[in-house]
Amino acid sequence: MKIVADENIPLLEAFFADICQELVTLPGRDMTAEQVKDADILLVRSITKVNEALLQGSQVKFVGTCTIGTDHLDTQYLQEQGIQFANAPGCNAKAVVDYVLSCLLVLQEQRQQDWQTLSVGIVGAGNVGGLLYDTLKALGMNVVAYDPNIEAYASEENAADVWLQDVVTLHTPITREGVNKTHHLVDETRLKAMKSDACLINSCRGSVVDNSALIRHLNLNPKFQAILDVYEEEPSPSDELLKACLLATPHIAGYSLDGKYGGTSMIYEAVCDVFALPKRLRLAQLIAESPVRKQSFSSEAEMSYILKQVIRNAYDVRDDHFRMQSLMGLDTTLKAKAFDRLRKDYPLRRDLNCQVVSAKRLSHPVWLQALGVRVKQ
Repeated sequence: MKIVADENIPLLEAFFADICQELVTLPGRDMTAEQVKDADILLVRSITKVNEALLQGSQVKFVGTCTIGTDHLDTQYLQEQGIQFANAPGCNAKAVVDYVLSCLLVLQEQRQQDWQTLSVGIVGAGNVGGLLYDTLKALGMNVVAYDPNIEAYASEENAADVWLQDVVTLHTPITREGVNKTHHLVDETRLKAMKSDACLINSCRGSVVDNSALIRHLNLNPKFQAILDVYEEEPSPSDELLKACLLATPHIAGYSLDGKYGGTSMIYEAVCDVFALPKRLRLAQLIAESPVRKQSFSSEAEMSYILKQVIRNAYDVRDDHFRMQSLMGLDTTLKAKAFDRLRKDYPLRRDLNCQVVSAKRLSHPVWLQALGVRVKQ
């Protein structure tokens, strides 16, 4: 059995070397039909378009994407050809929640207000949005979520209110057809209906937001802010868009070690199920303990200070924003290479729930527990 895989999928050798005769790794953005034609299994990430052009005439029997979404897969074509496929739903949900929390801290400092006084609208309440909703509610924040596909979040009231919050964060798949299509869900009309000083966060798919309309809106409304991790012109977002954003990062919201390893593990299990292979490995056997595990605080430390330190000790979005600035001024080709390099060489990052906090007489220990942090008093 032969496997062709994106070279940036972690733990490929560990999970798959023993279940195939040949494992070939390639740059995911540049895979060709010639390279995959004699593969039995194709493993990809979101940057690879898997469609008839790539697979026609191949012997591929299974496609696995180590990501939560499937919009880069032509699922109708795969079904018509009898090619089985799987994704990794929710594998990096915790990492994306950590990303949004870090963004909220930056916004709070920039606006000089308590971050828990910010109201948040969550568009899309699946694995990521649902976890974010639960986390922010447990932190005592004012949160509204809307998802037309989930009954608990599908009310007309939620559909209207979600766009009227201080922060609107997007967590939808990309769909281009149907009543609830999400392509350009945030367009000029939607932007004008939001609060004039709102902040839009997009960490799902670039084309959920009309980027040209967003640039115009940001230029005309100086109090409006945007935080982007994904772009329509990825991997070469325009300098104009990057300059206009409060924060801009290179499609890494879900890039924790736990999230990436989790995606590979889920696809390994799917491969074993499809090909009736024994599951000889578990993720816990391969993932190392976090090097940053324990933090201690005095009994006088304020809870808001502890929260900020714990979140930023796990992940500080400002670091990725700073690295992203290196793309400014590059031509399209060089910018695309630099963008992909930032993702390929991404520094080690662990989920918040890898941490342990030691502190006496915490005023709100439930807040830390809501983040998945273990508390010792």
